[in-house]
Amino acid sequence: MRLVLPALMFLAVAASAWQCPACGGDNDGSFCVYCHLPQPPEGMVYVPATTVEVNGIMMEVSPFFLDEQPVTYRDFIPWLNGSGFGVNELGIVITGGGDETMQFLAFTPFIGDQGGGVTVPSHCLENPVASITWSGAQSFLSDTGKRLPTLAEMEAAASIGLIDSWDSYDTMLSFAEQMQSSMGEMLGTLSLQAMFAGYSSVNERIMWELTGTVFGGNPQATAVPTDVIYITLFKALSEPVISSTSRDMGYFNVIFRGAIDVP
Repeated sequence: MRLVLPALMFLAVAASAWQCPACGGDNDGSFCVYCHLPQPPEGMVYVPATTVEVNGIMMEVSPFFLDEQPVTYRDFIPWLNGSGFGVNELGIVITGGGDETMQFLAFTPFIGDQGGGVTVPSHCLENPVASITWSGAQSFLSDTGKRLPTLAEMEAAASIGLIDSWDSYDTMLSFAEQMQSSMGEMLGTLSLQAMFAGYSSVNERIMWELTGTVFGGNPQATAVPTDVIYITLFKALSEPVISSTSRDMGYFNVIFRGAIDVP
């Protein structure tokens, strides 16, 4: 089924005239009549075949489509509430745990909604979704016919200016405000101070992005979930840097976006 979903996405977007990002030709069908590239799915950009250097090795990256922006809470919340996870299983997707009223306290803005599901305060909805585990990001993207981009793909997109540097200030502030509400004024204030203490420069506040690459593994390969313990994080500085995290952990300053192979 996962092999069919991307094709369905391409068929769904072909309606109006569009200019092919690969050859510049004008089209009004599902595929470019000149180079046969499918019309980019809504909200995605075309990344052409690119040569990048990763860990001192030159690599050829095949063309692919990439989400122009990271996934937001507005995108993620409906999926989360319809995914079938019970309150005891939400830790697979969301970092930290919640009590019987679904008050998630581990550096997340998630709260219970009146319908028994999960939501975030309205001022958080347009923020990139964070505190999501690698497994949770993979599950969400798989259900939309996408996957996490590999480290090499993130390097390729960044090399041609398609990856923005996201400042985590607004996200940290919204998380801290929620913690004040959930944990009490004094404890929330101390948490706010702790969150900002180590972020004295803008570069330190730039958010990391999840990739589909095992940490220390092949930068061009998508990990098999059952074999993953640590995965690679990517930060889009002027000189991109990488780090790692556990597949079961997410953080307030780690976000993600989806990718699709060009058929």
